[in-house]
This record gives sequence, structure tokens and C-alpha cells, in this order.
Amino acid sequence: MPTNYNSTVQYFRVNATNTAFATSNSGAGAATEEITAPVAGGTYSSGTQTITNQTAGAFSAFSVNQYLYYIDSSTGAYVLMGQIQSIGSPATTLVLTATTLETPSVGDSLVASYFLITNTESIYLRISTEVGGNAGVNRVNIPDFSYWRTSANVTTGLNNPSITKLERISNVGTPVSEASPVENIPFTIQTMNAFTAGTGVNANNYFPSTTFFPSYVWIKITPATTNNNLSSKTMYRFTTEESIPQLNLGINTPLATLQTAGYNITQSSTQTAGGGATGQA
Repeated sequence: MPTNYNSTVQYFRVNATNTAFATSNSGAGAATEEITAPVAGGTYSSGTQTITNQTAGAFSAFSVNQYLYYIDSSTGAYVLMGQIQSIGSPATTLVLTATTLETPSVGDSLVASYFLITNTESIYLRISTEVGGNAGVNRVNIPDFSYWRTSANVTTGLNNPSITKLERISNVGTPVSEASPVENIPFTIQTMNAFTAGTGVNANNYFPSTTFFPSYVWIKITPATTNNNLSSKTMYRFTTEESIPQLNLGINTPLATLQTAGYNITQSSTQTAGGGATGQA
């Protein structure tokens, strides 16, 4: 079994700002258009279409047209209830467009979101690294992507759903519905960072000093479906483990080590300001 480290995982849209950060050595920067988990808004009291909150005014955190979920207290899963048609004043009640798909238990947390992507979009996933700490002095933990794919191919290998997965959770064309069964959507994983290599005898080694250890590793996720398209007007769910298999590295890490760990990186003659060659991971 691999040694794991605990990471922070975030999802972002693919845009020019994020691509600049994703293709840097460090991966750091003020990324934009984060695709976030639903926002919290109190706890369920009663109702099937008109929903009453136990917490006075808590629905003020929500907006019309968002999708309403509850968090299953036994599993921690987000369960879709429906789409918000209106919010009362004071914001202790709201009305769904139809009777709730699922009814929570009294006291279950309520959340809402309308973060959407188009059916032709890839997305970025940003994973924090761990410098020092249990990685050891002058060491860094980064994701070992050899565990993230079901094959060693860094361009066509599909995701290992025990690490990260994409699922269709509604019926096609009807986001306010429940798919039965939930459909797994396979996707490819492209690593994005352009890590800095050394010079001279270290031209095939990466991270010439500890200052070049990355803060984040970025990957691009592309659904492996017909024409790489998801179905339109359909609800999907991304899930990624935050305790992930680690690659524990020091300075002058050999290119072969990164390649074996699933980084699609090739030696490049491009020079950085510090004089080192870079390669896209």
C-alpha cells in the first residue's frame, strides 16, 4: 500500500488565468472561477415543496434557481431535493419548483448551488502539496498519479474511481431528477505543471533547490465520452479523496521518477529566468 498525505483539492474552470498558474512550476496564484461545493443554509424542519428551515433567516444564503440538497447525516452524501423557485421573507421558507425528490430527516443540513459547466468543458483540479512536515526536511509530497489511472498511459489512461470520479446523478436532460442507477463517467487526466529542471549534469533532474518545490499540482480532467461531451441539462458530481498516495521527493528528482509516477512530462530546451530547463508535467 502506498503512503498517503492529506491534501486540499479544489476544482476550477479552464480559463487563461488558471492556465497560467497551472502551467507554472509552483502552481500557485489567485485562481478564478472555482467550482465549489454547495453553500450551507441552516437545517431542515419540514415540508415537501414549501421547505421550512429550523434556523431563522438561513435561506438568505441561497438564491432562486439554485439546486437544493440536504446532507445525509449517516453517509455525508449530498442528496438532491430540487430547484429553488422562490425564497420567503423572512428567509425561513422556500418553495421548490416541484415536490422534493427526497425528504431529509429533521435537523439535516441544507445546502444549495448553481455552479454549472457546459457539456463540452474540461475542468482543472488543483491539489495542494506538502513541503516539510511528515515529508521530512528538504522533501515534498506530491500526488503519485500512477495510482490515479487504471493504466500507465499518461494521455489515454482513465481515472481510477477509488481516487477521483465523475458520476451522472440525474436523468439525462432533467437535472431535477435522480438517476437510477448513478452512471460512472470515465475521464482522462493530464498533468499541467511545467516543472523546473536543472542544468548541466542535472539537466534531466527536476527541482534544483527546495525553492522550486511546487505549492500545487494541477491536472486537467476531460470526460472520455462521445466527442468528449457530457449530456446537457444534466446533473453530475465530482468526488476526490483528500488522503492520496504520495510521491516523496527531494531536490534533483530524476525525470524517470516523475514519469513513472504518471506525470506526462518530457525534457524541454525551454529556459527559465534561473537558467533551468522546464518540462510540462
